[in-house]
Amino acid sequence: MLHAAIVDDLPGDREQLAQFLSDYGEERSLSFQVECFSSGEAFLQAAHPGNFSLVFLDILMGGINGVETAKRFRAADPQALLVFVTTEASYALEGYNVEASGFLVKSAPPSREPFFRLMDRLQPKLRPTSLIELEDGASRVKLPTDSLLYADVKNHDITLHTMDSAFSLRGTLERLNSQLPQNGQFFQCHRGVIVNLDWVDSVGKQVISMKNGDVLPVSRRSYKALTEALTARNFQRLREKMG
Repeated sequence: MLHAAIVDDLPGDREQLAQFLSDYGEERSLSFQVECFSSGEAFLQAAHPGNFSLVFLDILMGGINGVETAKRFRAADPQALLVFVTTEASYALEGYNVEASGFLVKSAPPSREPFFRLMDRLQPKLRPTSLIELEDGASRVKLPTDSLLYADVKNHDITLHTMDSAFSLRGTLERLNSQLPQNGQFFQCHRGVIVNLDWVDSVGKQVISMKNGDVLPVSRRSYKALTEALTARNFQRLREKMG
């Protein structure tokens, strides 16, 4: 399942893009879950890190425009693919500041051929939204894997930390690790602590600073392996962005 967002203040344009996505998914054997938003403000309220794989943003909207919406969204979610949609091709350069993956010019009448060409180019970079699902009988947590900044265990309680929340329940890191992607994204930096390398801001000899400001311990035996894993992960993400 690919989770996509369409942000446009014109109902007809939202519906048209949603139909194009549906047509594309049907012809390419892909499954899209689409959410539509009439403003940048409404989208940002729902756009928790990791929620969306693909976001279509109209540039010229009432309230905060698409460029400002993209800047605020990018600060919290560096992974999702962003596509600017507008009637003005001259705005294409704005996308470079927020690492936009594409630009779609509205046409009258609407044409799906440019949309399909764009989606064919983006498809190799799209990643299905994977979920972490843990429960201990009394509590249940379900969240997108990419939104997990780090997890720590104390006294048999595991806490999952996202950019704006923390969820605690009985559990072990081993149980959590069984649900995490084994692609170099996560690393155990200390006994009882697993970090998402995509959310690391900086690394010191004894601590990691995360992008939300939290500081985590690094064991001496893990430091060298951590720096190597972080370098490898950054190169991997760069290759993915370049296609």
